[in-house]
Amino acid sequence: MQHAKIFFVIASVKFLMILSIHNYTQMSKTCKLRTVARKTVMEFEGVEDFIVPFVNYTKRFMVAPDKKLISCTLRKSMSQLAENIMCLLYDEQQYFANSQSLNDTWKDERKCEHDRSYLNPSETLLNDTDTVRFAFIRDPFQRFISFYLDKCVREQKCYNCGNNMTCVLKNFYWGLKKVQRRWDGREQPEYVEIHAAPLSWNCDFYKDLSKWQLIPIGSDKTERSSAITQTEKILRKQRVNETLVDMVVDGMKDGDTDHSTYKSAHRLEAERQIREDPYIREMLHKIYYFDYVVFPFNRDSLDLKFQDTSCTIPLP
Repeated sequence: MQHAKIFFVIASVKFLMILSIHNYTQMSKTCKLRTVARKTVMEFEGVEDFIVPFVNYTKRFMVAPDKKLISCTLRKSMSQLAENIMCLLYDEQQYFANSQSLNDTWKDERKCEHDRSYLNPSETLLNDTDTVRFAFIRDPFQRFISFYLDKCVREQKCYNCGNNMTCVLKNFYWGLKKVQRRWDGREQPEYVEIHAAPLSWNCDFYKDLSKWQLIPIGSDKTERSSAITQTEKILRKQRVNETLVDMVVDGMKDGDTDHSTYKSAHRLEAERQIREDPYIREMLHKIYYFDYVVFPFNRDSLDLKFQDTSCTIPLP
Protein backbone atom coordinates (compact mmCIF):
# COMPACT_ATOMS: atom_id res chain seq x y z
CA MET A 1 0.00 0.00 0.00
CA GLN A 2 1.28 3.44 -0.89
CA HIS A 3 0.53 4.98 2.50
CA ALA A 4 2.44 2.17 4.28
CA LYS A 5 5.46 2.91 2.09
CA ILE A 6 5.21 6.62 2.92
CA PHE A 7 5.04 5.89 6.66
CA PHE A 8 8.08 3.63 6.35
CA VAL A 9 10.06 6.35 4.61
CA ILE A 10 9.12 8.82 7.34
CA ALA A 11 10.16 6.34 10.02
CA SER A 12 13.41 5.65 8.23
CA VAL A 13 14.24 9.34 8.05
CA LYS A 14 13.26 9.86 11.66
CA PHE A 15 15.62 7.13 12.78
CA LEU A 16 18.45 7.74 10.30
CA MET A 17 21.31 5.33 10.69
CA ILE A 18 24.50 7.28 9.90
CA LEU A 19 27.49 5.32 8.54
CA SER A 20 30.35 5.28 11.02
CA ILE A 21 33.96 4.11 10.96
CA HIS A 22 33.41 2.50 14.36
CA ASN A 23 32.24 -1.06 14.78
CA TYR A 24 29.32 -1.38 17.22
CA THR A 25 31.58 -3.19 19.70
CA GLN A 26 33.58 0.05 20.00
CA MET A 27 30.50 2.14 20.68
CA SER A 28 30.63 4.50 23.61
CA LYS A 29 27.84 7.05 23.23
CA THR A 30 25.11 6.10 20.80
CA CYS A 31 22.82 9.10 20.46
CA LYS A 32 23.29 12.46 18.79
CA LEU A 33 21.04 15.09 17.27
CA ARG A 34 21.65 16.86 14.00
CA THR A 35 19.70 18.85 11.46
CA VAL A 36 18.76 17.34 8.09
CA ALA A 37 16.60 19.33 5.68
CA ARG A 38 15.62 21.69 8.52
CA LYS A 39 14.44 18.78 10.67
CA THR A 40 16.06 17.41 13.81
CA VAL A 41 16.82 13.71 13.50
CA MET A 42 18.59 11.14 15.63
CA GLU A 43 21.96 9.65 14.75
CA PHE A 44 22.80 6.25 16.16
CA GLU A 45 26.56 6.03 15.97
CA GLY A 46 28.00 2.55 15.76
CA VAL A 47 24.73 0.63 15.32
CA GLU A 48 24.28 1.05 11.58
CA ASP A 49 23.52 -2.63 10.98
CA PHE A 50 20.99 -2.87 13.81
CA ILE A 51 17.29 -3.37 13.09
CA VAL A 52 15.61 0.05 13.17
CA PRO A 53 12.56 0.86 15.30
CA PHE A 54 9.04 1.80 14.23
CA VAL A 55 8.50 -0.12 11.00
CA ASN A 56 4.73 -0.26 10.42
CA TYR A 57 4.68 -4.06 10.17
CA THR A 58 1.77 -5.64 12.02
CA LYS A 59 -1.18 -4.78 14.25
CA ARG A 60 -4.08 -6.59 15.83
CA PHE A 61 -6.28 -4.53 18.09
CA MET A 62 -8.77 -5.71 20.70
CA VAL A 63 -11.55 -3.37 21.74
CA ALA A 64 -14.10 -3.11 24.54
CA PRO A 65 -16.07 -0.12 23.18
CA ASP A 66 -18.52 0.41 26.04
CA LYS A 67 -15.62 0.48 28.51
CA LYS A 68 -13.52 2.72 26.23
CA LEU A 69 -10.61 0.30 26.27
CA ILE A 70 -8.24 -0.66 23.46
CA SER A 71 -5.48 -3.23 23.72
CA CYS A 72 -3.17 -4.80 21.17
CA THR A 73 -1.75 -8.25 20.53
CA LEU A 74 2.00 -8.29 21.06
CA ARG A 75 2.94 -11.85 20.23
CA LYS A 76 5.00 -13.68 22.88
CA SER A 77 4.25 -10.87 25.31
CA MET A 78 1.34 -12.41 27.22
CA SER A 79 -0.83 -12.02 24.14
CA GLN A 80 -3.16 -14.88 25.13
CA LEU A 81 -3.74 -13.27 28.51
CA ALA A 82 -4.50 -9.91 26.86
CA GLU A 83 -6.88 -11.58 24.42
CA ASN A 84 -8.75 -13.41 27.18
CA ILE A 85 -9.07 -10.26 29.29
CA MET A 86 -10.36 -8.19 26.39
CA CYS A 87 -12.86 -10.87 25.32
CA LEU A 88 -14.25 -10.83 28.85
CA LEU A 89 -14.49 -7.03 28.90
CA TYR A 90 -15.96 -6.89 25.41
CA ASP A 91 -19.01 -9.04 26.21
CA GLU A 92 -19.10 -10.84 29.54
CA GLN A 93 -22.41 -12.58 28.77
CA GLN A 94 -21.01 -14.09 25.59
CA TYR A 95 -17.81 -14.96 27.46
CA PHE A 96 -19.63 -16.87 30.20
CA ALA A 97 -22.06 -18.51 27.75
CA ASN A 98 -19.09 -20.01 25.92
CA SER A 99 -17.40 -21.19 29.15
CA GLN A 100 -14.28 -19.16 28.43
CA SER A 101 -11.51 -18.54 30.95
CA LEU A 102 -8.37 -16.46 31.32
CA ASN A 103 -6.39 -19.67 30.74
CA ASP A 104 -7.78 -20.23 27.24
CA THR A 105 -5.17 -20.82 24.54
CA TRP A 106 -5.12 -20.02 20.82
CA LYS A 107 -6.67 -23.45 20.22
CA ASP A 108 -9.86 -22.36 22.00
CA GLU A 109 -12.53 -20.58 20.00
CA ARG A 110 -13.35 -17.05 21.10
CA LYS A 111 -16.63 -15.67 19.79
CA CYS A 112 -15.40 -12.12 20.26
CA GLU A 113 -12.85 -12.62 17.47
CA HIS A 114 -15.67 -12.83 14.93
CA ASP A 115 -17.01 -9.36 15.74
CA ARG A 116 -15.70 -6.42 13.74
CA SER A 117 -16.37 -4.04 16.62
CA TYR A 118 -13.98 -6.11 18.77
CA LEU A 119 -11.16 -6.01 16.24
CA ASN A 120 -11.55 -2.51 14.83
CA PRO A 121 -11.56 0.56 17.08
CA SER A 122 -13.83 3.27 15.70
CA GLU A 123 -12.54 6.74 14.92
CA THR A 124 -14.85 8.04 17.64
CA LEU A 125 -13.24 5.74 20.20
CA LEU A 126 -9.72 6.55 19.01
CA ASN A 127 -10.36 10.27 19.32
CA ASP A 128 -12.18 10.12 22.65
CA THR A 129 -9.96 11.57 25.37
CA ASP A 130 -11.47 9.12 27.88
CA THR A 131 -10.31 6.09 25.88
CA VAL A 132 -7.44 4.15 27.42
CA ARG A 133 -5.01 2.16 25.27
CA PHE A 134 -2.91 -0.39 27.10
CA ALA A 135 -0.51 -3.15 26.11
CA PHE A 136 1.52 -5.77 27.96
CA ILE A 137 5.19 -5.55 27.05
CA ARG A 138 7.87 -8.10 27.83
CA ASP A 139 11.65 -7.87 28.14
CA PRO A 140 12.89 -8.42 24.55
CA PHE A 141 15.43 -11.15 25.34
CA GLN A 142 12.90 -13.00 27.51
CA ARG A 143 10.31 -12.56 24.79
CA PHE A 144 12.69 -14.11 22.26
CA ILE A 145 13.31 -17.09 24.55
CA SER A 146 9.56 -17.67 24.83
CA PHE A 147 9.21 -17.43 21.06
CA TYR A 148 12.18 -19.74 20.41
CA LEU A 149 11.01 -22.45 22.81
CA ASP A 150 7.43 -22.38 21.56
CA LYS A 151 7.79 -21.89 17.81
CA CYS A 152 11.25 -23.33 17.12
CA VAL A 153 11.73 -26.09 19.71
CA ARG A 154 8.13 -27.18 20.28
CA GLU A 155 6.53 -26.49 16.89
CA GLN A 156 9.69 -26.79 14.72
CA LYS A 157 8.56 -23.89 12.48
CA CYS A 158 11.72 -21.79 12.28
CA TYR A 159 13.45 -21.91 8.87
CA ASN A 160 14.10 -25.68 9.16
CA CYS A 161 16.65 -24.80 11.85
CA GLY A 162 15.27 -27.20 14.44
CA ASN A 163 16.72 -26.33 17.85
CA ASN A 164 19.70 -24.45 16.41
CA MET A 165 19.40 -20.98 17.92
CA THR A 166 22.30 -19.65 15.87
CA CYS A 167 20.56 -20.70 12.66
CA VAL A 168 17.26 -19.19 13.82
CA LEU A 169 18.80 -15.83 14.70
CA LYS A 170 20.80 -15.58 11.47
CA ASN A 171 17.72 -16.20 9.32
CA PHE A 172 15.50 -14.04 11.51
CA TYR A 173 17.88 -11.09 11.35
CA TRP A 174 18.07 -11.16 7.54
CA GLY A 175 14.32 -11.65 7.33
CA LEU A 176 13.83 -8.46 9.35
CA LYS A 177 16.40 -6.69 7.19
CA LYS A 178 14.36 -7.61 4.12
CA VAL A 179 11.20 -6.22 5.71
CA GLN A 180 13.05 -3.09 6.83
CA ARG A 181 14.29 -2.38 3.31
CA ARG A 182 11.11 -2.84 1.32
CA TRP A 183 7.99 -3.47 3.40
CA ASP A 184 4.91 -1.96 1.72
CA GLY A 185 2.12 -3.75 3.60
CA ARG A 186 0.97 -5.83 0.64
CA GLU A 187 2.77 -9.10 1.35
CA GLN A 188 1.69 -11.65 3.93
CA PRO A 189 4.00 -11.34 6.97
CA GLU A 190 6.33 -14.30 7.47
CA TYR A 191 5.59 -16.69 10.35
CA VAL A 192 8.75 -16.12 12.38
CA GLU A 193 8.97 -12.40 11.70
CA ILE A 194 5.38 -11.66 12.73
CA HIS A 195 5.77 -13.60 15.98
CA ALA A 196 9.10 -12.14 17.07
CA ALA A 197 9.52 -8.78 15.30
CA PRO A 198 10.59 -5.89 17.54
CA LEU A 199 7.80 -4.60 19.75
CA SER A 200 7.96 -1.17 18.12
CA TRP A 201 6.95 -2.73 14.77
CA ASN A 202 3.50 -3.52 16.21
CA CYS A 203 0.23 -1.80 17.01
CA ASP A 204 0.72 1.44 15.03
CA PHE A 205 3.32 2.39 17.63
CA TYR A 206 5.19 4.19 14.86
CA LYS A 207 2.65 7.00 14.99
CA ASP A 208 1.12 7.11 18.47
CA LEU A 209 3.17 5.20 21.04
CA SER A 210 2.92 8.10 23.50
CA LYS A 211 -0.85 7.49 23.75
CA TRP A 212 -0.38 3.97 25.13
CA GLN A 213 -0.10 2.82 28.73
CA LEU A 214 2.64 0.18 28.60
CA ILE A 215 2.56 -2.54 31.24
CA PRO A 216 5.77 -4.57 31.66
CA ILE A 217 4.93 -8.18 32.47
CA GLY A 218 6.78 -11.46 33.01
CA SER A 219 5.82 -15.12 33.06
CA ASP A 220 5.79 -16.14 36.70
CA LYS A 221 3.55 -14.89 39.48
CA THR A 222 6.19 -12.65 41.10
CA GLU A 223 6.90 -10.87 37.83
CA ARG A 224 3.19 -10.34 37.28
CA SER A 225 2.60 -8.47 40.55
CA SER A 226 3.27 -4.96 39.23
CA ALA A 227 1.40 -5.70 36.00
CA ILE A 228 -1.64 -6.81 37.98
CA THR A 229 -1.65 -3.57 39.98
CA GLN A 230 -1.38 -1.42 36.85
CA THR A 231 -4.10 -3.37 35.05
CA GLU A 232 -6.43 -3.14 38.03
CA LYS A 233 -5.97 0.65 38.15
CA ILE A 234 -6.85 0.96 34.46
CA LEU A 235 -10.00 -1.15 34.84
CA ARG A 236 -11.18 0.80 37.88
CA LYS A 237 -10.50 4.09 36.09
CA GLN A 238 -12.74 2.87 33.26
CA ARG A 239 -15.42 1.93 35.80
CA VAL A 240 -15.40 -1.77 35.03
CA ASN A 241 -17.64 -3.51 37.55
CA GLU A 242 -16.02 -5.07 40.60
CA THR A 243 -16.87 -8.65 39.66
CA LEU A 244 -15.00 -8.39 36.36
CA VAL A 245 -12.07 -6.56 37.94
CA ASP A 246 -11.74 -9.33 40.53
CA MET A 247 -11.90 -11.98 37.80
CA VAL A 248 -9.11 -10.32 35.85
CA VAL A 249 -6.93 -9.87 38.94
CA ASP A 250 -7.44 -13.47 40.09
CA GLY A 251 -6.84 -14.78 36.57
CA MET A 252 -3.60 -12.84 36.25
CA LYS A 253 -2.41 -14.17 39.61
CA ASP A 254 -3.22 -17.80 38.95
CA GLY A 255 -3.24 -18.05 35.20
CA ASP A 256 -0.93 -20.09 33.05
CA THR A 257 -1.18 -21.28 29.47
CA ASP A 258 -0.79 -24.64 27.80
CA HIS A 259 2.42 -23.80 25.97
CA SER A 260 3.90 -21.49 28.63
CA THR A 261 7.65 -22.02 28.56
CA TYR A 262 9.04 -20.35 31.65
CA LYS A 263 9.16 -23.61 33.67
CA SER A 264 10.62 -25.83 30.94
CA ALA A 265 14.00 -27.59 31.18
CA HIS A 266 14.82 -26.38 27.66
CA ARG A 267 14.66 -22.82 28.92
CA LEU A 268 17.78 -23.23 31.04
CA GLU A 269 19.79 -24.23 27.99
CA ALA A 270 18.36 -21.33 25.95
CA GLU A 271 19.24 -18.88 28.72
CA ARG A 272 22.76 -20.31 28.94
CA GLN A 273 23.30 -19.80 25.21
CA ILE A 274 22.09 -16.22 25.43
CA ARG A 275 24.44 -15.52 28.35
CA GLU A 276 27.52 -17.25 26.96
CA ASP A 277 27.46 -17.42 23.15
CA PRO A 278 29.04 -14.26 21.65
CA TYR A 279 27.36 -14.62 18.23
CA ILE A 280 23.91 -15.17 19.73
CA ARG A 281 24.33 -12.13 21.98
CA GLU A 282 25.52 -10.02 19.05
CA MET A 283 22.48 -10.97 16.96
CA LEU A 284 20.05 -10.34 19.81
CA HIS A 285 21.54 -6.88 20.33
CA LYS A 286 21.25 -6.14 16.61
CA ILE A 287 17.60 -7.19 16.56
CA TYR A 288 16.25 -5.88 19.86
CA TYR A 289 18.50 -3.05 21.05
CA PHE A 290 16.05 -0.33 20.04
CA ASP A 291 13.21 -2.02 21.92
CA TYR A 292 15.28 -1.38 25.05
CA VAL A 293 15.69 2.25 23.99
CA VAL A 294 12.05 2.84 23.03
CA PHE A 295 10.33 1.01 25.90
CA PRO A 296 10.86 1.30 29.68
CA PHE A 297 12.86 -1.89 30.16
CA ASN A 298 15.72 -2.51 32.54
CA ARG A 299 18.86 -2.77 30.38
CA ASP A 300 20.87 -5.03 32.69
CA SER A 301 20.60 -7.98 30.29
CA LEU A 302 22.41 -5.95 27.60
CA ASP A 303 26.18 -5.83 27.27
CA LEU A 304 27.61 -3.04 29.41
CA LYS A 305 28.36 -0.74 26.46
CA PHE A 306 24.66 -0.77 25.52
CA GLN A 307 23.29 0.04 28.97
CA ASP A 308 23.76 3.81 28.62
CA THR A 309 20.35 5.28 29.41
CA SER A 310 21.26 8.66 27.89
CA CYS A 311 20.25 7.16 24.53
CA THR A 312 16.55 7.91 24.17
CA ILE A 313 14.13 8.43 21.28
CA PRO A 314 11.34 11.03 21.16
CA LEU A 315 8.12 9.01 21.19
CA PRO A 316 5.64 9.35 18.29
